[in-house]
Amino acid sequence: MKLELRQLGASTWYVPGRVNVGYYEEEGQGYLIDSGLDDDQGRRLLNLLKAERGVPLRAIVNTHSNADHVGANAFIQKRTDCEVWATRIEAALTECTMLEPLFLWGAFPFPQIRGKFVEARPSRAGFIENEGPIRDTRLEAVPLPGHFLDMIGVRTPDDVLFLADSLFDPAVLRRYRFMVMLDVRRGHETLNWIENERAAWYVPCHAPASQDVRELVRQNREALTWLTESVWTAISVPGSREDVLARIGGDAALGLEMDAAHLLLNLCSVGAHLTALAEAGRAEPYVEGGRLLWRRREPAG
Repeated sequence: MKLELRQLGASTWYVPGRVNVGYYEEEGQGYLIDSGLDDDQGRRLLNLLKAERGVPLRAIVNTHSNADHVGANAFIQKRTDCEVWATRIEAALTECTMLEPLFLWGAFPFPQIRGKFVEARPSRAGFIENEGPIRDTRLEAVPLPGHFLDMIGVRTPDDVLFLADSLFDPAVLRRYRFMVMLDVRRGHETLNWIENERAAWYVPCHAPASQDVRELVRQNREALTWLTESVWTAISVPGSREDVLARIGGDAALGLEMDAAHLLLNLCSVGAHLTALAEAGRAEPYVEGGRLLWRRREPAG
């Protein structure tokens, strides 16, 4: 698909794609908001910006460190010597990208989970706070907890709000069902915040830019609640996290296909929903026969 810049404000654009990439200009310098998956994406982005804008790129602001958001950093940084900015913990994973497959597996990762969709090429990253002004620019960081470790959104002076992976298109929700979510409770808090936060434009990374996202918020909240309740149903018979995933993901009606990387990502999501159930007093873990199992917790009294 040919890349194009779509203007949303006097100084704000975005590039639609598998991951929507933001672009902003200030005082003759350009800023990318995320970069995309790989070198090919980085090359195409730079060619587009050179042809359409022609100003030096100062920095890439990464919303979080997932490979499809930082994978083009290294290529762009090598070509332009631009900076990369991210919150402290996301910057650590951007510089040492092997940490993501490591924490997914819980040990040094095996080769099948070290592809570019999980482990991006490393890039040098500097720190920014997860809330307030971004360095000396007029860009503003807003915290969007839930999906990943310390994900942020970025608001431009044109009142365009880049929302990272806090919202997904309904087609994506239907296809994957187990959307990555590390903290379900805070994911709900982020959805509530977005629902009440006004902006001229909203740009999720995996849904079209829109001037009204309330219906999209509703659909994402519904999908999040569906998975919590599906996990709750799955532990009507106690089981491990892997058992829960097999009971839900094995449903032929869902039509899910998983390789090793997708399975581990889905296990993270199942784990997050088990944690949410435990926090709500609805489930509890226990160890039996050398396995960590989960069961429903009976209400007190």
